[in-house]
Amino acid sequence: MKKIDVPFIALQLILVGIFFVPFNSWQGISFLGEYHRDSCFLFFALAFLIILFKRKINLPYKNLIFQLLLFFILWALFATLLNLFSVSEYYFKQTTGSSRFINQFGSLIIAALLIPITFYNGFKGININKLLFLIRKSILISLTIVSAYAVVEILIVKFDFIGLKKSVLNLFDYFPFTEAKTDMRLKRISSVTFEPPALGTYLISIAGWMFSYVITEKKNHKYIPGLIVLVLGFFSGSRTAFFAILIQFVLALIIIFKETPVKKNIYKIGLISFFASIVILLTYHRQIFEYVEDEVASFKLSDPTHALSNKSRFGIQQAMFEVFLENPISGTGYGLQAFESWKKYPNWAKNNNWEFRLKYLNQNDKKFPPGYNLYLRILSETGIIGMSIFILFILHIFVWCFNNLKSKKSLLSFIILVSMLGFSLNWLKMDSFRIYFFWICLALIFVTESQKKLNHE
Repeated sequence: MKKIDVPFIALQLILVGIFFVPFNSWQGISFLGEYHRDSCFLFFALAFLIILFKRKINLPYKNLIFQLLLFFILWALFATLLNLFSVSEYYFKQTTGSSRFINQFGSLIIAALLIPITFYNGFKGININKLLFLIRKSILISLTIVSAYAVVEILIVKFDFIGLKKSVLNLFDYFPFTEAKTDMRLKRISSVTFEPPALGTYLISIAGWMFSYVITEKKNHKYIPGLIVLVLGFFSGSRTAFFAILIQFVLALIIIFKETPVKKNIYKIGLISFFASIVILLTYHRQIFEYVEDEVASFKLSDPTHALSNKSRFGIQQAMFEVFLENPISGTGYGLQAFESWKKYPNWAKNNNWEFRLKYLNQNDKKFPPGYNLYLRILSETGIIGMSIFILFILHIFVWCFNNLKSKKSLLSFIILVSMLGFSLNWLKMDSFRIYFFWICLALIFVTESQKKLNHE
């Protein structure tokens, strides 16, 4: 009987999962909790079971970044134990503190431990450059479908080609894990994701991978993947995401300008782009000024379009910071800040805001309010100690990238550095560890360091 190639099967499942990362506009599987929409999770979970079948799971336990990650998870548990009395008293949205902690800590274990370990075991033993190209190809094929949907959606939403919805867009209902829809009220696009911010998060996650085509390819089409990311980021309407993508683009340009051996061509492109920008600015200065003014105003509480979401976001963030000030050392316990912060939502955020009345403070709605900021969530739930561990963890990833930027692993370093900048900015607007490409980057670091040690030995 032929022996089953477990690593090969696991890798193929992971690559399929990477392809399906953005496809989450379906209703999902309810019992999976916060993972219920994530179609990619089904493939990653199956890959984990396949690896478990091998009965030998490798751990990068000697890697400092992995050790810091474990330390953070352990502190999240310990911080909750320090607040055990308060946890036993908590009750909000028909949920006890203990059940909320079990749910949230379980989610953390899946996202921050089981998923990166699955990736590490699936990637281990494969040449890192081959692995990068396999992952990038999977992302590019996925982005092609995301873009096709987005183009049709833009034509419908922005240019009123309403007839395309029934004749073209609804065909995507036959695609797995996708439900075709449009936002005619706000005129924002989400493509195959369930909302515009989700599309923004996906584009931030893949930006480094798509910009890397400029480094590895020679033909002019190498610019297209990165350009698609920029264009979709703009049309998504996700302000923070588009800003993050622009910052990632600038960082990618700086690295490419510095490292490329054909600087003359790059400088020519730079000069042409500069003078073209001047001409466009002089010709359309009024429209550009109005657009920038509208985008800056969109962050104000008085903005007619975004006032509601801004009040909710800033109000919840202020409440979480006040919770941290009252619990500076160990926080409230992991996943438990909402039990304290709901009492501190400011009146200016709650007044005339249906989101607080019908969602965040509605005891009949079991969904807990989002934190809208991972850093404030960590501060309020694990205190200054948990935040210090997390910052050290993130800093070590950045240090690894800088240390390897001029080595043979420069392509990997470029992708992870640009991605890490995006993740760090994106966590200013969301509070979830469920960012799959972050854990892919982490697993690639573990694999690279593991291979270095093997070669050295």
